Amino acid sequence: MRKDLRDKVIIAWVLAIILLGAGILRLYDLGEESLWLDECFTLDYASKPVNLLIETLKKDVHPIGYYLPQHLLMEYFGYSEISLRILSVFFGVLTVFLTFLLARKIFSWKEGLLAAFLVSISYTSVLYSQEAKMYSMFAAFFLLSLLSFIAFMKKPSVLNTLFFSVSVALLLYTHIISLAILAGYIVFYSTGYFFKQKKKDTVSPFFQRQIFSPKFFLALLMVFLLFLPWLNILAFYQLPLLYKSLGGKLIEKLGFDLLPLAVVVAAFLGLFYFITLYLVMADKINLNILIGHLKRIFTYFSNQKIISLLLLSFIMMDLIWSRYFFSSVHIIRFGFFLLPLGYILLSRILLRIKQNSLATGFFILIVISASAELYTYYDIDSKEQFHEAAEYIESHATSADVLFLHRATIAKLCFDYYYSGNVEEVRLITPGEDDYLLIERASEKRDAYLILSHNFHTKDYFKLRLDSLYELKEERKFIGVTIYKYEVLES
Repeated sequence: MRKDLRDKVIIAWVLAIILLGAGILRLYDLGEESLWLDECFTLDYASKPVNLLIETLKKDVHPIGYYLPQHLLMEYFGYSEISLRILSVFFGVLTVFLTFLLARKIFSWKEGLLAAFLVSISYTSVLYSQEAKMYSMFAAFFLLSLLSFIAFMKKPSVLNTLFFSVSVALLLYTHIISLAILAGYIVFYSTGYFFKQKKKDTVSPFFQRQIFSPKFFLALLMVFLLFLPWLNILAFYQLPLLYKSLGGKLIEKLGFDLLPLAVVVAAFLGLFYFITLYLVMADKINLNILIGHLKRIFTYFSNQKIISLLLLSFIMMDLIWSRYFFSSVHIIRFGFFLLPLGYILLSRILLRIKQNSLATGFFILIVISASAELYTYYDIDSKEQFHEAAEYIESHATSADVLFLHRATIAKLCFDYYYSGNVEEVRLITPGEDDYLLIERASEKRDAYLILSHNFHTKDYFKLRLDSLYELKEERKFIGVTIYKYEVLES
């Protein structure tokens, strides 16, 4: 009894140290970097009154769950990089703690502590914990929903039903991707329930250990009621906008609209699922044989040499290509909530390696890789440098000059957040239609400055037009922002 208590105390202390370290890594230099475009969306939305925020989100695809607490934080603590990012820090540390709980529930406290430690030092986790966006919150609520889902399957009590319903509702209020996660829960639970009721002889031991209760559908009803206040906005504003905007983004980046094909593929996968389910229930497919094939595949990947090769590949990819695979790119941003699951799996693999020296070597390599990435992250700015751009304009431009900014409203907001000078600002919105502004508003000015951040719509159009009108005197590049200085009077 005393030994168990002592072990629990040691585990608690180790976890506390990990959480403290996670907090320090996420608070370090929190306000150092400039707000970048996506964070300025948060600044813009959260600074609005609640009624205007709701109206604004009708023209966006994100729910209100992240912006509402941000609004309250800014109302009480004011406007600053720290007040904008501190919410993400909190959920980043919470994610580390929930990773421990999930890994302990699935495996043991050893995997829990190791996975929590790996998440705490993860460059990607620190990055999104220092960003004023909802991804850190979404990851925490995803883990919370997964924990509650597992608890519900083991014991569908009233408390666990309520726990699952609330956690899924929080997830739905945070990001639109949660619709796919909820669909996954429904498909998984319904399939297990159906198999256990109709195919008791072929169901796997995993499903036999779970309790599949009709209370799950009561939980779904509670989720529906909790999400009902936002359902109208989601159905009639955000989902149609999501379909349209996704198509537009794909056209911008690929040159053609891939979205209809993606919808067809999704429909095909759904049809394939139902056909497979029917064939299994009709004894056309032997489920035991299928499970046996899957086990043989996983057995192949459990080979010590294969594991070592996969771990080395992961470490090399993490160290060399982390900028592309583990940073602020779309596929990582939207899949960030899955990162703790990857570290739980990695922890399980490390602890199952039979040779302790080999496992220790891999662990040291992972820590070295994470440390190198964190050092680079803290040492080199990665977010768009609107602060530095504003300081440059303040020190070089005067009221005798004019400042042109490209079409993005949020880019102007980012710049104006830091800029306190008196240079006339002119927004360039539509190529062709706004060309006259380049002459009219620069008339009798000494110099003209053009500020460009990455923009898929105008690209370099206005820069090329200014090149044809005036002499380029200076080009100053910052991260994500470029300033062009043109001499107007002499031209």
